Amino acid sequence: MSGRLWTGVFALIVLWPLPGWLAGDPEPWLVALIALGLATFVGLYLKVMWTALDRPHENREPVALVLLWLVAAALTPPLGPFWLFASMFLVITALVSSLSTRAVFIWVGLTIAGIVLGIATQASLSEFWWIPALALLFALAMHNHLQLRRANQILARARARAERLAIDNERLRFARDLHDILGHSLSVMTLKSQLAGRLVDTDPDRARAEMTDVEELSRKALSEVRLAVSEYRGLCLSEEVDNARRALHAAGMRFEVTGRTVPQEASSVFAWVVREGTTNIVRHSRAAHCRLHYGVDRDQAFLELSDDGCGPGKSTEGRGLRGLAERLQAAGGTLYHSPAPDGGFVLRAVLPVEGSA
Repeated sequence: MSGRLWTGVFALIVLWPLPGWLAGDPEPWLVALIALGLATFVGLYLKVMWTALDRPHENREPVALVLLWLVAAALTPPLGPFWLFASMFLVITALVSSLSTRAVFIWVGLTIAGIVLGIATQASLSEFWWIPALALLFALAMHNHLQLRRANQILARARARAERLAIDNERLRFARDLHDILGHSLSVMTLKSQLAGRLVDTDPDRARAEMTDVEELSRKALSEVRLAVSEYRGLCLSEEVDNARRALHAAGMRFEVTGRTVPQEASSVFAWVVREGTTNIVRHSRAAHCRLHYGVDRDQAFLELSDDGCGPGKSTEGRGLRGLAERLQAAGGTLYHSPAPDGGFVLRAVLPVEGSA
């Protein structure tokens, strides 16, 4: 709306040569004819410019643009060089806004040639040489201004796309965190609840102990969700190993851990791998024995989680493993998973670390 308003205000420059011309006391019919010509000129200019505001440099009004140029030329004999000076701003603005770069040079060149011809027929070119010179400078300035405006618009669109992408990535990261946090806890709670249901008649004390663990896990899951919502993302590898040991023990599996300390930047990422890998083992593997091995080899930290269960099903990569792969990739690492040679499943994460020998 503001663009159309200022375009209309700018068109008032056509009134500038009128006081001097009216001082010559022209005939009434000529005044009416000039008023009609000026109205036509302004109408054509607004038609071209208002279209160019929506679709710049596409020349969607070629007829109106040619008529604008011709009406400007037709008004030159009665209004003289000062009309050339006033109208050239509007004509050049319309040309530069509507045409492509190559067409602009052609039409601006024709316009300046017409200005020179008009001055030569109406007055002394040596006296009004500054009008075509100013027209050339104005055309270059307007062209550069519109190029800068176009670049700013492209930059603004790129910034908007980057902001949307950042929001989408943050949503994906939060969804991945929430899946990893709740998936593990809910799987263990489900397993313990089923175990308590089976033991409620034969071993009530053990059943109560399992339900106590379920309550503790639910409180911990709630706490972790609150921490995630408050932008906390860190996990402790040693805590997740302990959680995995409890979960696998409750499922009747043996759990063997070997390894040594990994750097802090790898510990937090590997903690997510242990959590998601343990969740998948409890849910799907029906394994009897699990093994976790981690450490640092040269300039890479590694973690390997394997089991002797039934191996991968039809789909070897669910949402959780995809989330882990994205998490490792964001940290500069890689996630590998494959069937174990003797049956079961192997999950291996590798992460480059700084300062490792």
